[in-house]
Amino acid sequence: MILAVGCGSKVKRDDQSKTEYSIFNDNLITANKYLVKEDAERTAQYIKRRNWDMTDGEGGIKYMVCDRGTGDSIAAAPKILMEYRVELLDGTVCYDSRADGKKELTIGSSEMEPGMTRTFRRLCHGDSAILILPPHYAKGLIGDMDKIPPHSVVVYFVRIDK
Repeated sequence: MILAVGCGSKVKRDDQSKTEYSIFNDNLITANKYLVKEDAERTAQYIKRRNWDMTDGEGGIKYMVCDRGTGDSIAAAPKILMEYRVELLDGTVCYDSRADGKKELTIGSSEMEPGMTRTFRRLCHGDSAILILPPHYAKGLIGDMDKIPPHSVVVYFVRIDK
């Protein structure tokens, strides 16, 4: 009899725990949807103020090729050297190759933000482009713990060498 009561009590606790987890999970989903919507609205206003005609990429990524180069597709030759400037939507410059030097990258490497990898596959060596990455495709919820704050939409101005 004591064993049956003990098991019954555990089942109730597990059910309560699942309910609490479900409520917590639902709240996180609601908060995330709100943040994604807010980021999209701020990004749309940023683009509108500049009168840019940007292409929609997956997951809220926006990009625009400013100048087409004559080089090979980056997908075919994935090692690149690029000039860049990284800004926040408020215009704060976080990084700039004029001060930091050109950056050498291999497309798809772990050092690249997922949004850059997805967008760069559409570019060619010699292209100049603007990329706007929402936080989940840029530096995420914690930023880069240096110059990019937590949960920031990031704007990349890039020119990929031939």
